[in-house]
Amino acid sequence: MKLLALLLTVHLAFHPTDQAPQTRRQPAEPMDARAAAWLVRPEREEEEKPEQTLDALKILPGDVVADVGAGVGYFSLRLARRVGEKGKVFAVDIQQAMLDKLRENRDRERLDNIELVLGTETDPKLTPNSLDLALLVDVYHEFSHPAEMMEGIRAALKPAGRLVLVEYRGEDPAVPIKPLHKMTERQVLEEIVPMGFRHLETLSFLPRQHIIVFAKQLH
Repeated sequence: MKLLALLLTVHLAFHPTDQAPQTRRQPAEPMDARAAAWLVRPEREEEEKPEQTLDALKILPGDVVADVGAGVGYFSLRLARRVGEKGKVFAVDIQQAMLDKLRENRDRERLDNIELVLGTETDPKLTPNSLDLALLVDVYHEFSHPAEMMEGIRAALKPAGRLVLVEYRGEDPAVPIKPLHKMTERQVLEEIVPMGFRHLETLSFLPRQHIIVFAKQLH
């Protein structure tokens, strides 16, 4: 897979807007805020191992991180504790109802380092050159305008910033998720690399998901 990423990087003249992926993959519908209880289901801890996932990403105190598709804050709250008072978490969602629930959770936990960001389907509304890491958990496959969203996320990353996608494994028919909500590693690489990213590694310790890590490809 690393070889595939390298070949794609060399083959494609980089420009994040006009090199948008031409795939036949149909985006999934975003989860409605009325179904938000599924995001905090008890079994998610075992299925997604959030603390182990964040351990593997080596997030440091003082880091500035975006949780894109934050929902009600399942990862945002954990990220906020890790980056500490000197760090910052931008919790991005396109549904105000999700952010309202996240605000309640944030305030209850007294985590003042989480900033809520109402994005759109084409713009994550993130400040350029501000992020050490952008985390997208089970959300990229829902982007109706992936090229525009990834252009905004890429611009928001610092030169050494990382992009992390967590997606249900499309290669595995045993993963009990609808096909539209799964992606193969190859699909992810074929879409993300041409948009200005370099594949660093794929972590496979989760029971059902890939953790796919990218660096910002510099000119």
